Amino acid sequence: MSGALLYDVDSTIPNLALMHISAWRKSMGIETGFDVSCPDEVWASVVFKANRHKVDGLRFMFPDAEIDIGGSGYDLSKRLPEEVDLLMPDYSIYPDCDYDLGFTTRGCNRGCGFCVVPRKEGRFRVHQHPSEFHNPSHTKVVLLDNNVLFDKDWFLEITDWILANDLEVDFNQGLDIRLVDRDIAGRIAELKPMRLWHFAFDSLDYRDEVVQGIALLREAGLDLRHRVNWYVYLHDDSQCEDALERCRILRGEKTTPYIMLNRESPRTQRMTDIKRWTRPHIFWSTDFDGYVANLKGGVA
Repeated sequence: MSGALLYDVDSTIPNLALMHISAWRKSMGIETGFDVSCPDEVWASVVFKANRHKVDGLRFMFPDAEIDIGGSGYDLSKRLPEEVDLLMPDYSIYPDCDYDLGFTTRGCNRGCGFCVVPRKEGRFRVHQHPSEFHNPSHTKVVLLDNNVLFDKDWFLEITDWILANDLEVDFNQGLDIRLVDRDIAGRIAELKPMRLWHFAFDSLDYRDEVVQGIALLREAGLDLRHRVNWYVYLHDDSQCEDALERCRILRGEKTTPYIMLNRESPRTQRMTDIKRWTRPHIFWSTDFDGYVANLKGGVA
């Protein structure tokens, strides 16, 4: 039997690109899935660069098939054709996926040195309305937008639709606190989060904007300690003191950090300690110095 074999190398959530490819190939009458034997085509996606070696053997395993490999961990320049990227995702290939998944915007106008988005997707632009990837059986939607708040009117428009359809929502990549105003804070407070609201605090350069944004969220009535978390990027060991200061600022504002470690940097003990300290049950019971003292004393 021939067809199109999909290979999800390392996605931590359903792989949207493979869902689009599956919808596309099936629309052409081609059997498509993760268990196709003797395929004519193999479509693989690698999210993390450290895993790119996992596709090295595909050309030997399937010598008669066309092999197509993409994903941010393999080739930042590779993109799906626009007409494929806008197809309704094939949710059936991930039977446990009980939520809508997609981008309403693409790209980002920030220039964060650690981020691949500007190189991968370019500048910010509106992409697709969430109604176009909505499965009527779903009551939740996960949005993968990298910085949806760059267009306030669009954010309000899509969240109008989310509210009208009574959907829980997760802005998976986080929201930019520097773009939050009273209207946006109020709208966030109206929405139902799937899990937590995510924001980022990646640099002390905008600490004042973080503090101001937290005040707006607090004013809007958000539970900052239990319903909001902050991605705190820790690039390598040299940035530990900077990351600690950001965590201490958040602790002072009574809101919770989540350390995002750079997967490509060697992880030192200090990086591990900071990561472990920010587990909520530890973070709210002791400061970092107290945590480290307990470790040295054999208590933690």
